[in-house]
Amino acid sequence: MLRELNHNSEDHRKQKKIENRNIDRLQKTLHVKFKNKSLLQRAMTHRSFVNESGRSVKDNERLEYLGDSVLGLVVNEYLFKVFEEYREGKLAKIKSAVVSEATLAKIAQAMCLGDYILMGRGEEHSGGRERPSILANTLEAIIGALYLDSGLKVSRKFVLSLLREEIDSVNSLTYLRDPKTALQEYVQKKYKERPVYQVIEERGPDHMKEFTVRLVINGREIVTGEGPSKRKAEMNAARASLKKIEDGEIDI
Repeated sequence: MLRELNHNSEDHRKQKKIENRNIDRLQKTLHVKFKNKSLLQRAMTHRSFVNESGRSVKDNERLEYLGDSVLGLVVNEYLFKVFEEYREGKLAKIKSAVVSEATLAKIAQAMCLGDYILMGRGEEHSGGRERPSILANTLEAIIGALYLDSGLKVSRKFVLSLLREEIDSVNSLTYLRDPKTALQEYVQKKYKERPVYQVIEERGPDHMKEFTVRLVINGREIVTGEGPSKRKAEMNAARASLKKIEDGEIDI
């Protein structure tokens, strides 16, 4: 019995060393330095890990809640100061695009954030490390953790370092309109038909569904989009196709 306890204790120490090394690497990736690393550790802890590990740790959902508010404040403040001529409605549309799940997940993927998330085996085997909702939520949790650790000034600098380029990108007509409507008008004008959205995958439990849709124009698959509902997946697909058209990546 004593030997088993010692063995478990040694395994736990090894696991903690691995986690601490990962946290150090993650800080370099994020270009931030936490005074309290346990906050960042918690930000990277998905609830599935808490459920499976049996360890006395907390998940990142409360930090995600806080981070969502900090993110909204920083972006709103920046838009208010930079775009003085824009009315409330236009500012709201830019903000909505910038802090969307798709945008945050894209940023998280670029930083390979999924590699650092502590999650249960079941969640990992079902593709959790690449799931947009988990990536976006984790990024918000990091923002919340950084706010608690270092305050608003440091959090603002971090958020804007991630999103300033995205804000400039979405500050165009394509993104300020409903992307499905904008795409439909474009396609109807060119082909006299509407874009077709096809659900190709539906995964997850009822309370955490994730949909993937295929966007077809003139018989040709253009892009796929993901989201927590069919509508959001379609919106993300439409937005992605408009971006590709605007950037000259596809010719339709």
